[in-house]
Amino acid sequence: MCRRTLVAAGLLLASCGTAWAGEVNTAIVNADRYLSVQLGGMQQNYRETYNGTVPDKEQGTIPSIGIEYSLLGLDRPFRFVLGLNYASGDTHYIGSLQNGTPFNTVTGNHILDAHIGLGYAFGFGSFALIPGVEYGEHSWTRNISHNADIYYPAANTVVAGGQERYGNQYAAFTLDGQFAINQVTVLSLSGAYGTTLNPTMTNSSHPGLTYYLGTKPWARIGLKLDYAAYENLHLGVGVSYTRFKYGMSGQYPVSSTLLTFEPNSETQQTNFDLTLSYNF
Repeated sequence: MCRRTLVAAGLLLASCGTAWAGEVNTAIVNADRYLSVQLGGMQQNYRETYNGTVPDKEQGTIPSIGIEYSLLGLDRPFRFVLGLNYASGDTHYIGSLQNGTPFNTVTGNHILDAHIGLGYAFGFGSFALIPGVEYGEHSWTRNISHNADIYYPAANTVVAGGQERYGNQYAAFTLDGQFAINQVTVLSLSGAYGTTLNPTMTNSSHPGLTYYLGTKPWARIGLKLDYAAYENLHLGVGVSYTRFKYGMSGQYPVSSTLLTFEPNSETQQTNFDLTLSYNF
């Protein structure tokens, strides 16, 4: 929408665009007010690094399910988002035994992610730009096979396969760009960049010990297509890529002759989702 303003000097200026929700494209407003269920998969790619080596890594795709609530205000275009995603299944552990022999096994995974976000929509015809902030929490329980001892070069020790739990919060700035292809179809491109907060790891090999890891950058990009199939029923498909790191922990004594620590690590996750939502 454009409007004209007559200024004191007698010049006629035209200004376009506004931040009022009523002037954000109707299709975009409809697409951003929903309660949804997502079904899909998460491709997990995790690796640890130490002195130029990769002591172990995890790779594989596991099923996932999520729910999300989004509300774009009608009087003021604040957008509130609250979501939860859970993924569970087996990935491939790639490491080595104490004698250096490569060792592969199966790892069970339980990954829980939650997020809350707040943004403000600026409408420009069929396009909307939504800057905002997001806070989230990530938890990964990793159950390594008990079928063989596994050598951890970073700690110079052999431990039986067991359970490890990684966790962190994160805070990020977000920016979403949304385009109304027509009155029933909206394409969204999103980005987020921030940092991990309070990353930790615990394992069953050393009960009671918490590894405090270093904070590192956290980033995500995503693409989503929303289609208003029937009145309040919307269908969607989306893909997102998340990448974050943990810094090396301090060294912790576990005996009179042994120190243990957690090396640097990197996690890359690619999510593919089909979405069914009720839009209001």
